[in-house]
Amino acid sequence: MSKKLNTSAGGTPKNTLFNYFTKSPAVDKKKLTPSIASEAQKENLQNGKEVLIKKEPESKPAAKRKLPIADEDSDIEENNGKRKRKRIVVPESESEEEEEEEDDFSEDGSDYQPDEKEATISEDSDSGEEEKEEDSETEEDPTPKKQRKKPSQKTINNNNNEEPALKKVKLEQEPVLAAGGTLLEKLQHLQSNAKKDAAYDDIVTTTTNYDEPVVWPHQKLEFLQPDKIKDKAGRRPDHPDYDKSTLHVPEKFLNSLSPGVRQWWVLKSDNFDCVLFFKVGKFYEMYHGDADVGVNELGFTYMRGEFAHSGFPEISFDKMSSILIDRGYKVARVEQTETPDMMTERCKRIKPTKFDKVVAREICQITDRGTQVFGSQCAIGPNHQPNYMLALVEHDEGSSSKYGVCFIDTSIGDFHVGEFDDDKSCSRLLTLLSHHMPVLLLHEKSALSLRTQQILRTVLGGILKEQLPSSGAQLCSAEKTLKLLAERYYAGSGNEDNWPLVLRSMQSDTDHLGLTPAEPYKLALKALGQCIHYIAKCKLEPKVLPMARYQLYVPPDEQEENAPAAVASKLRRSHMVLDATTLSNLRIIGEEHSLMSELDHCCTKFGKRLLHHWLCAPSCDLAVIRERQQAIGELLSRPDELQQLRALLAPMPDFERHLAQIHLFGNKRISQADHPDSRAILFEEKLYNKQKLRSFMSILKGFETMTQLPAMFEHAETALLKRLTQLQANGGSFPDLSKQLEFFEHAFDHEAADKTGVVAPQSGIDADYDEVQERIAEIERRLKTYLSEQERHFGCRVVYFGSDKKRYQLEVPESHAHKANKSYALEGQVKGKKPARRYTTAESKALLKDMQQAEDARNAVLKDLARRLFEKFSNHYEQWKQCIDCVSTLDVLAALADYARQQLVICVPELDSAQSQPFIELEEGYHPCVNASTYIPNGMQLGTASEAPLSLLTGPNMGGKSTLMRQVGLLVIMAQIGAHIPAVSCRFSLVDRIFTRLGAQDDILAGHSTFLVELNETSLILKHATTHSLVLLDELGRGTATYDGTAIAASVVNFLANLKCRTLFSTHYHNLIDFFHMDKRITLGHMACMVENEDNADPTQETVTFLYKYTAGACPKSYGFNAAKLAGMPQGIIKRAYEVSLWHLYKHLCCVLIFVCVLQLSKKVEAIALQRKITSKIVAAAGGVDVDVKQMKLNNLKELLQQLKLCHA
Repeated sequence: MSKKLNTSAGGTPKNTLFNYFTKSPAVDKKKLTPSIASEAQKENLQNGKEVLIKKEPESKPAAKRKLPIADEDSDIEENNGKRKRKRIVVPESESEEEEEEEDDFSEDGSDYQPDEKEATISEDSDSGEEEKEEDSETEEDPTPKKQRKKPSQKTINNNNNEEPALKKVKLEQEPVLAAGGTLLEKLQHLQSNAKKDAAYDDIVTTTTNYDEPVVWPHQKLEFLQPDKIKDKAGRRPDHPDYDKSTLHVPEKFLNSLSPGVRQWWVLKSDNFDCVLFFKVGKFYEMYHGDADVGVNELGFTYMRGEFAHSGFPEISFDKMSSILIDRGYKVARVEQTETPDMMTERCKRIKPTKFDKVVAREICQITDRGTQVFGSQCAIGPNHQPNYMLALVEHDEGSSSKYGVCFIDTSIGDFHVGEFDDDKSCSRLLTLLSHHMPVLLLHEKSALSLRTQQILRTVLGGILKEQLPSSGAQLCSAEKTLKLLAERYYAGSGNEDNWPLVLRSMQSDTDHLGLTPAEPYKLALKALGQCIHYIAKCKLEPKVLPMARYQLYVPPDEQEENAPAAVASKLRRSHMVLDATTLSNLRIIGEEHSLMSELDHCCTKFGKRLLHHWLCAPSCDLAVIRERQQAIGELLSRPDELQQLRALLAPMPDFERHLAQIHLFGNKRISQADHPDSRAILFEEKLYNKQKLRSFMSILKGFETMTQLPAMFEHAETALLKRLTQLQANGGSFPDLSKQLEFFEHAFDHEAADKTGVVAPQSGIDADYDEVQERIAEIERRLKTYLSEQERHFGCRVVYFGSDKKRYQLEVPESHAHKANKSYALEGQVKGKKPARRYTTAESKALLKDMQQAEDARNAVLKDLARRLFEKFSNHYEQWKQCIDCVSTLDVLAALADYARQQLVICVPELDSAQSQPFIELEEGYHPCVNASTYIPNGMQLGTASEAPLSLLTGPNMGGKSTLMRQVGLLVIMAQIGAHIPAVSCRFSLVDRIFTRLGAQDDILAGHSTFLVELNETSLILKHATTHSLVLLDELGRGTATYDGTAIAASVVNFLANLKCRTLFSTHYHNLIDFFHMDKRITLGHMACMVENEDNADPTQETVTFLYKYTAGACPKSYGFNAAKLAGMPQGIIKRAYEVSLWHLYKHLCCVLIFVCVLQLSKKVEAIALQRKITSKIVAAAGGVDVDVKQMKLNNLKELLQQLKLCHA
């Protein structure tokens, strides 16, 4: 069981260590007796050093742990070896915890060197579980080390006079009482057991909590207290330039520490916002506040010692780091970058201080949600969603903003860079966030407008945010970004061909060196610079930038003329625009109950990502859509091949991310750039090499499987299937991978590589390896020749003897040894039945030296051979990527065909060019996200010869108006990605954009009321809608007074009717029907229902049956009282509401009719008289109390209104 400390009230700690240092609950430790604790021990306790206090034994002496030997006291001998501590071993299952003893934190890193026995532990396991084993005896200590066992909590003291902390009682010593014993009896029994422990002191028996937290030294450090904490520059948190990623650690405190502890604090002061996984030997250690994170988040227990301390084996890094990263932490992997021998040699070359006498450790990588790179220690996870890091730069222009953006998925290496103007609602920025939701946001501190900050608090409220200080932002200017890229990655920048097309288009035409940004892209390049700056800070620059591919980001609604000329041809307006509001209102993307979740029958992760892209940007290219429709139709007509294809794709790995991973494995820039990873000493390196090669071989097998596609679709008929599956030589786009796959198949022994983790290449694969092998063969021939010469000299059989550095000794029988002259040096002799003497000569020593040099060269080549192999694979990146693109498209088409195969009704929609008159003809269509067996299908016509393009939709509450509108929008999207849709038939002209204003919601965090949200969305429609748009407006105006809402709704309907775009406008304002019922620009429709007892004076007796069918004409009422009855409102409330509604209904109707008729009547005198009579009747009707009397008066009022209508000339 682990004890969780410092848990916040919400149950989940914050993602900064500052909270752990400042908000940890304090329970005091026991006092150190001044007479026992020396001044040095007190100082060490304050500094976070682990100190054990020896006490005089009272009766039987208890075994004591030895104090660690400091580097400066290394001449003191320690009889019993190094002090041991308990260490957690993390198992795959939480129920199978094991702990082991391991050397304590060693200043010189001497606990690193593993023996052969250790090297086999967990070699083929990724769970971090290690076997419990006995340590073998050594020459220095012939007594075997103890069997590993679980630790007990040791008593901890402090220097104040507060109450002692409770001790964690060791329950394993003896069995406790049976369950029937009383609590006091159990406590007394535990006390009697605990007294047998020499470390036992006082146990509080007034509580049942045996695992009270303790006050650790880091919780008492003055510079970590909330009122004292500063960043490395000495700024307090209230300072505008405060840097939360650094910590001011007093120099005096650092100088008081041992070298290893000081090393940890120095790294921590530069990375205060990270959890340090600090390598000591084969374990990652977590100290002080980081140990609290390990206990609270990872379920560890604290190790014995005076300071907080926990850890786990190296093999478990992937598992442990993934847990913390998913919970919002940043993890810094700190590796040992030299061995103790290397440290000794380093100290010989300099005049070392005591702080130099520790093995070097460096941060090799900082990882958070936005900087995940799948290297040798991190496996590619099951999640297919991209993890975007977004850099945002804003230029506030008062009522609007200009944004520069750069977003990247570091696991793939695609940079999307762009710059655009936005409106006051930030609609383009919101659309970007909807299409490419980031997990990490970078922005300059205090450089964003209030409206952008509102988006950060609302839309991006749940993601990580990194504020770049002003100093860091200066390093990210557009000019410095271009200069950095030119110097490091596009050497000889004067040659324009070295630059990617997108970056070249962002450079000024007047600067041939490419170091001056073009004016329209200064913000975009600055955003790119921020991404590069942060990637470099996380030690990822040489891992990510060499494989970078740049794409220009243009907002979906950007016009072609705003794109740079160099890339304008690629930015033709060929996709439907779906903004953030539409994606949300129609639930197009999302993991559950969305269009994406319904259509996602993809077998591969890269296919899922492509489907997501199709749904966010449906095609407006009629040829592309028809090609997809035909391909899906052919797959449906060949069900056996469809299932065969899906079975072939199902086991495929995530090729896109594996390509990036292999590129990383083959990246020689890591060593050339002097990256810490090139110096890291990894205990499990052999296992990592095996995993690399296994992953590589699985990718090769996957591509080999893909080569079956040309034969499988040899008889394909549709153009798209032919292009996706046939080789380029046969008119297709599928690359011919046979030569590459054959090369890697015979390049090395796959079976041996799987077992050993070492690549042994065949002849002709690697020139360096072949050269060194030839050298070794030549030396072996010389050795053979020399041995023949010696046999002739001695006149007998002579053999070589020895191994390693003592090889090639000449073993000569004793009977012929007398022929050896002074040139033969005697190295030893053999006695027994076959006595012999062993000699070396100058020639044999020279041959040995040559062989050793050649073998060292071969080992160096072998060590780099796997990297060279991966590099050769990456050199064919374009071909591998072309194959992946073909397969991903094929996977999406197969997924859409599989979806269509499972539907009750399906059709191929007929699409017309957007140049024609906009129209929609839908017959018996189904909502794609609702079970068709329970759904009532609906048809509709807009913009046809018989129907206007705008339908004013009425109907009862809960009658299905909003569902119908969503159905039409989703079916249009499905049709324009090329899918078959659930309908009897469908015809429509292409839609360039879908606008939605559905549902009623406010935005409290942004300070927007429900009505303001409605008007903002409507304003966007009025500004950007075109004749070819599809507009879905649901009950506009309900967020304000009836008259205001009606007036606004009427004006919007009139605007859209003049625009002649296809529109569904639902409303409960029946006055709109009166205004537009004669308007030929508008079609009236309603959701049908069947009503019983409609004219009953008691509204609770009214029964409405929803038919959920779209029908021509207007609905006379909304039947809100039926909804009130279904909601369970009291009948008295409903009846009273009905009475009030009758009065308001007829009063409003009278006023409207009087106004209309007075304006148009020729018999004005008669009309005025009727008006006065009606007015008196209204007053009389209002004064009635009895419902029946009031109903009679209102009926009379109806007759008068009919007479008023007859007065029309």
